[in-house]
Amino acid sequence: MRPAKRGKGEAPPDSADGPTIESLPDGLLQHILGFLDARQAVRTCVLARRWRHLWQSATSLRVWEAKLAKIRAFMEHLLLLRTGSPLHTFELWFDAFRDGDGPRVNFWVRFALLCKAQVLKLGSSFPVQTGFQLDDLPLVSQHLRVLVLAGVVLKNRTCDFLSCQSLEQLDIVKCLLPCVRKISSKTLKFLSIINCRFNQDQKTHFSDSPMGLQTAVLVLTLGTVVMTTVTLATVLKMTIGACSVLLEGLSEAENLSLIAESKTFVFKRDLKQCPTFSNLKTLLLNDYWCVAPDFHELNCILKHSPVLERLTVHLFSTGPKHKLRIRGSWNPAEISAAISDHLKIVEVKCEVIDNGVVKLLKFISTFNICFNIDEVEILQQ
Repeated sequence: MRPAKRGKGEAPPDSADGPTIESLPDGLLQHILGFLDARQAVRTCVLARRWRHLWQSATSLRVWEAKLAKIRAFMEHLLLLRTGSPLHTFELWFDAFRDGDGPRVNFWVRFALLCKAQVLKLGSSFPVQTGFQLDDLPLVSQHLRVLVLAGVVLKNRTCDFLSCQSLEQLDIVKCLLPCVRKISSKTLKFLSIINCRFNQDQKTHFSDSPMGLQTAVLVLTLGTVVMTTVTLATVLKMTIGACSVLLEGLSEAENLSLIAESKTFVFKRDLKQCPTFSNLKTLLLNDYWCVAPDFHELNCILKHSPVLERLTVHLFSTGPKHKLRIRGSWNPAEISAAISDHLKIVEVKCEVIDNGVVKLLKFISTFNICFNIDEVEILQQ
């Protein structure tokens, strides 16, 4: 008896030896193809008749190429043959480009948005001073949720994300923002700006309407930045270079990390009118905020954090360079009204216990926290 004809998109029956990749439905295979480089996905068309057109509806389109000149014709044919099939992810990474590549890449980006892409990642490893330039036009999408831009030059209107009505996550890494006055969004929850360059003669505002941010990572290298959003709900981590961020904009954070790299820049103006961190429960500071003999910056922040529960201090070391951890805990025998009576846990991470570390421990001890130097934890040899 002739076998029943298989319907469109229906997987072939399992073999006698059990399920095979051929037994998977078309939709799942198109999802799997989306994890491959686009050229590898296209090459699967030679595997069998069933695979001839599967790549045209792959749910993601990823292209990694050193030189854009090598993929111009490929991308134009690829986008034409996809005929507007919906995309979940569009990802394009490249090392080098020519002046004529700009209009093409901008077209590819707009095409991906027309295909309802939910995740868009565009990156160049070119030096940020001469990076690839996106058109100075707002991105428009009702579907885009995640946008990652790396090594790209952004103009003012490009950073107006009000037309991206579903955008929740924005990552801008090693980008040049020479004339950006405002980064605007009403839906953004996760903001990351790392090692970017701003115009040092112009202030950049992060939206003049609440963004409802849950997480913000700001690692800035040049320029003046003003945080006007005061609705940070979860984490705000900042590395301060030649920039100024108003502490008032951080006052609603629950978990706050202040990591300053510059040894000359201080929040003196902000600290004179230090806001109350009414929701702050977890605080991370580096040695920049813990300067002997009076520890003014640390003292000021602690006194304005009425519900602080946990304090972590990184002294003269970062990340994997930490060698020692000194734990402190609340001393029930004494009561200090100077700072939060919720503060129960203090951690100090450092490379070595020197005079500076001892001075800091003595200062924190005045706030009803006890340290046991004999129980120092060794983090690495």
